[in-house]
Amino acid sequence: MMTIAQSQWPRLEASFDDELAVPVGLILLATDRASGADVEAFLPEGFEAFSTRIPMDVVATPESLVRLGDHLTEAAALLVPGGPLGAIGFSCTSGTVAVGPGVVQERIAAGRPGVPVCTPVEAAVHRLRDLGTTRIALLTPYLDGASSLIADHFAASGIDVVVRASFKLDGDPEMNRVSASCLISAGAELGAHPDAEALFISCTGLRTRDVVGPLGARLGKPVVTSNQALAWDLARVAIVPHAFATMACRDRAAHLCDTESPIA
Repeated sequence: MMTIAQSQWPRLEASFDDELAVPVGLILLATDRASGADVEAFLPEGFEAFSTRIPMDVVATPESLVRLGDHLTEAAALLVPGGPLGAIGFSCTSGTVAVGPGVVQERIAAGRPGVPVCTPVEAAVHRLRDLGTTRIALLTPYLDGASSLIADHFAASGIDVVVRASFKLDGDPEMNRVSASCLISAGAELGAHPDAEALFISCTGLRTRDVVGPLGARLGKPVVTSNQALAWDLARVAIVPHAFATMACRDRAAHLCDTESPIA
């Protein structure tokens, strides 16, 4: 016998949209108020980002960064479970090096098998090699220990850091508030070093969407940032051909590649 409640709820037929965007996952730090929006702003048209978060101390040290690795598998499993993902990005540059890029890859893959994994520092190395650069200026916001992690990783990857400087901030509460004008001013001074072929701005906690274009134009050389490189790599490994033309146009506007340089 049908109850009153059941009789008041006739069933409607639902229709469904096709997948209109390529879904990518982001694992963000609990303290981070910058990276999610910044990475998504750098993604090409046709991509959509979904995120989850992991615990992080307010002060970024090699010790606090290495603890991030304890939460990656669980976090990856929380990214739209049961739904498709084109790729997953771990949004912490120094944390990737502290944990170890290989360990990051393995632990995320354990939570979401079969999905390509991207990290900012590996993406930066790929992007700089793609641009043909082997000597860079390095700008970071970190305390010395975390800054040294990044410089050492580049050196081990065959990229020479010819000049370096840092704002020496404790963590995300300060890093997320660094202004675009401050980054442009500091980047212009550091990146002007005559031996630097490109400038890399490290840290996903820095908002760089409004920095790359003006700073690249001012320097006349490539400017690569953690969030920008991560977005580029997510699009690259997701293998969606229509997206690359859009990304190429954005890169050209930012003096990252010329009209003959394919994104691949």
